[in-house]
Amino acid sequence: MPISQRRLMGIPVRTRSGTVVGRLTDLLVETDTGRVAFLLVRSRGFIPGLMDQDLRVAWTQVVSLSEQEAIVADNAVPSGATRFIAGLVGKKHIA
Repeated sequence: MPISQRRLMGIPVRTRSGTVVGRLTDLLVETDTGRVAFLLVRSRGFIPGLMDQDLRVAWTQVVSLSEQEAIVADNAVPSGATRFIAGLVGKKHIA
C-alpha cells in the first residue's frame, strides 16, 4: 500500500528488538529503478542539535514500515556503526 513520504517523516525508527535508533528524516531513491534504497535516520547525540548524526540504513535491512514507525533488523545498526554527519549523504552507509 503506497504511503506519502510526508507522512513518514519524523516517525520513530527502532530495531526489531526495540532499541531506538532515531527518527526518519529522508528516503534515498535509486534513480535507475525508482525504488527506495536507504532510510536516512537522525539519531540524537549527547548534545541535541549539536551532535545529532544521520545514519543511512539499507532498504534490505528494513523489517517493516508504517505511518507509525519503522522497524529495522537488529544488525542494521551494530555497535560502532558507521555514521556520518548530516550533509555528508553518500559518503558512508550500512549495507
